[in-house]
Amino acid sequence: ITNIEKIALLKTAAIGDTVLLSAVIKDIKENIPESEITLFTGSSNYEIAKIIAEVCNIDVVKLPVKNPLKAIGLIKQYKFDVWLDFGSWPRLDALLSYFSDADFKVGFKTKNQYRHYVYDVSVEHSGGVHEIYNYRNIVKQIGIEGSNLPSIDIGLACDKNERLITVHMFPGGSKSYLKEWPETHWVQLIDYLTSKGYSIALTGAKVDKECALYIYNLCKKKNSITVVAGELSLKDVIGLLKKSSLVVSVNTGIMHLASALNCNLVA
Repeated sequence: ITNIEKIALLKTAAIGDTVLLSAVIKDIKENIPESEITLFTGSSNYEIAKIIAEVCNIDVVKLPVKNPLKAIGLIKQYKFDVWLDFGSWPRLDALLSYFSDADFKVGFKTKNQYRHYVYDVSVEHSGGVHEIYNYRNIVKQIGIEGSNLPSIDIGLACDKNERLITVHMFPGGSKSYLKEWPETHWVQLIDYLTSKGYSIALTGAKVDKECALYIYNLCKKKNSITVVAGELSLKDVIGLLKKSSLVVSVNTGIMHLASALNCNLVA
């Protein structure tokens, strides 16, 4: 396809995967600098998408994904040259893609999902590579060889605190229990770090606060630990990560954020 001017990207969930999209957006911008890019998101990843939009100068539209008819109506207000669906599993994303007004549509063919028939070109989604390589295979269909890494530095000035470590214990998404670390391990790690004079910030969502407080109460040096789970905006979290000398995280959105911010990271 040639003469690409207006490009739509669809990613309706997952903060971490949306962070990965920042790399793809930069690849598109470098190869088609005059293109207008619109990123369609759901509510769970809209805030990180807005931050990426600041960095990459794109438009963001939040879709009411719990109301598919309304979401379709919103999408049909636009006309695109290219529609790129980065959802690997949701059939809803394929449905939204089907009703989009675009000349050329690309999406994933994922095993047993039977969602790929709506696209002009479907790309085999592989569980054997990092997701960023799957994303690069999507943009390859419009002639772009991706090479950028995720980066969302918004120029937030933060003085580094060499004695502060951010700890994120809570994975998200489906089958999140497979990514968990035993609480005794967390307590042992936190106690070791506080014994060496480090301060610990325990991050998480609102639903994680009770568990964070439970871990906090098992630790020895409570005056060296602050529980901020559920209390910070996404920009505040970014500020905390940038300020920390180290981030320790399970595989989740915070891990991807820390990596994209070029933090010292153990994951």
